[in-house]
Amino acid sequence: MPNEMSPETLATQAQKKQLNKKPSRPKNRPKSYRRSSTQQLGSHYETLAAQYLQQHGLDILLRNIRSRFGEIDLIARSHHSLIFIEVRYRKNQQYGGAIYSIHPTKQQRIKRVAEQLLPHLSAYFFGGVQPFCRFDVIAIDEDGLQWIPNAFY
Repeated sequence: MPNEMSPETLATQAQKKQLNKKPSRPKNRPKSYRRSSTQQLGSHYETLAAQYLQQHGLDILLRNIRSRFGEIDLIARSHHSLIFIEVRYRKNQQYGGAIYSIHPTKQQRIKRVAEQLLPHLSAYFFGGVQPFCRFDVIAIDEDGLQWIPNAFY
């Protein structure tokens, strides 16, 4: 058959085709590689908040816990209490600053995530006993860092 190609020709064409393909993105890139500058800035302020809370007697249990409902920045423990902490940074006081950026929709999202995680956290950190829970906020802006315990219910 005159139209059949030799195995060598087929192999050469397959190699050229592979070389012309766009390189695929590796699936397991390091987390820091995928983070935007805004995310890196947020991570910096979460670290500052975690250090501040540790200096004030809280044990930081987990950071950046995600679920299908959203994310909680920090989860801490103080004696027999479980504390869900939202960290907010704003460069200036425009629109009320960091404190006022946690609107009711965001509060509901945090509560939903906490509700979903509570059974697992209770089992792992509190021996299956459901602890007292509260929602705190760390607000960081041009005025400095402000810790607001029981910021919302």
